[in-house]
Amino acid sequence: MIDSNLPRFSQGLQAVLLAIAFLLDARWIVIAVAVVLLAAAVAGPRFNLFAYLFKALPVPRGEPEPAAPPRFAQRIGATLLVVSSVVLLTAEHDSTAWWALGWGPALVVAVLSALAATTAFCLGCEIYLFFQRARAHQS
Repeated sequence: MIDSNLPRFSQGLQAVLLAIAFLLDARWIVIAVAVVLLAAAVAGPRFNLFAYLFKALPVPRGEPEPAAPPRFAQRIGATLLVVSSVVLLTAEHDSTAWWALGWGPALVVAVLSALAATTAFCLGCEIYLFFQRARAHQS
């Protein structure tokens, strides 16, 4: 179980960081966010830098909610950001196709993170719940 405001906080921070990265062409920010999400998704909440920041700041606390749906969404975001990071690191600066392949996944994560932070609609969480319902229906 996690605080229900933690995913919104993390998603808002991700959206802001990725937007800044895009606007400044600061590819290292994409890599940093990818590392944070990958650590949280693979190793759990103890390795989530955004969770430590959330706990340290005087932000409103919410109700407990299951950690599995946001963690699944983190895995999706981490995967997209790892792909983005690899392409951005290896892409030639003058190649439009590589630029789009590099920034595209990062911007998808930024937009979906902003949507989740502002509306509490988490697409990755909904995908997780869909798979859970489908698996329960098969049983």
